[in-house]
Amino acid sequence: MGFRPVALLAFAVSAACGRADSAGSVPVSVRYPDHVAAGGSQPPSGDITTPLKNDSTDTADGSKIFSQMNCDGCHGGGALGWVGPSLVDGRWRYGGTDGALFQSVFYGRPRGMPAYGGIMSPGAIWKVIAYIRAQPVPSVVPTQRWPTGETVPRPAREQTP
Repeated sequence: MGFRPVALLAFAVSAACGRADSAGSVPVSVRYPDHVAAGGSQPPSGDITTPLKNDSTDTADGSKIFSQMNCDGCHGGGALGWVGPSLVDGRWRYGGTDGALFQSVFYGRPRGMPAYGGIMSPGAIWKVIAYIRAQPVPSVVPTQRWPTGETVPRPAREQTP
């Protein structure tokens, strides 16, 4: 018998589809209030909400996962910010809803946030979000505020003679 690339491709696709169904589905796109849309038209999206109840067990588990996954290595102890931004100051570059946080952890973000969707289960990600939500908001916020639609004036260039 000869090599049949079509049969191999069909097997690979069916195996991948079966694995995706057993491992859970990929999250849908989520919309959040500060989402910038080209031409004012928002893309289709859904709501992603946490399946967890707000309890101390999930928060404690989230704290352990936050440390074990070395999230505190970038976001600091208590998620107050260090090399990465604070996660408790209420200032969000990519949206602060639970769904936006889930997508940030699952898919990663530009400027340094890796995608953890390949190594953390959705349940573990939700527990980390529960931990972040349980942290008190600091009275002094040492992190940068992201613009919310307004333009930031650029400093004037020095004129050269």
